[in-house]
Amino acid sequence: MKKLLPFLLLMALCGSCRKPQDTPPLQSILTDGVWRISLYKQNNSNNTFLYTGWQFRFNADKTVDVSNGTQTFAGTWNEDPRADNFEIKITSTEQELSDISHLWFNKLLTYRQVLFQNNKTNPTKELQFTKL
Repeated sequence: MKKLLPFLLLMALCGSCRKPQDTPPLQSILTDGVWRISLYKQNNSNNTFLYTGWQFRFNADKTVDVSNGTQTFAGTWNEDPRADNFEIKITSTEQELSDISHLWFNKLLTYRQVLFQNNKTNPTKELQFTKL
């Protein structure tokens, strides 16, 4: 019995260990709802205020509809799960949309918030979307 007790304790401990949850797929996150930019930093300067009132709807067909309340813009988005990146392209003369239209690397993905960086090792830009 003395030899069996440590084994049972070890099994109980192993059974109580939880596997970390996998990050949800980006497409399933983005295509569920309407999003706003809750953070846009460039060279440590917070420029989030430029996106006040902007709304983003990411569609399953990899298109994105963007509205600032008075105008609507169209674009595309794509993800590469193997490379852990996200690309957004919005055709517009609006500087705010040009600034975010490029390749981003995933930093944090949750069902309510996604955070991207423009460079994994030395980011100079960060872009965060939060679900409305």
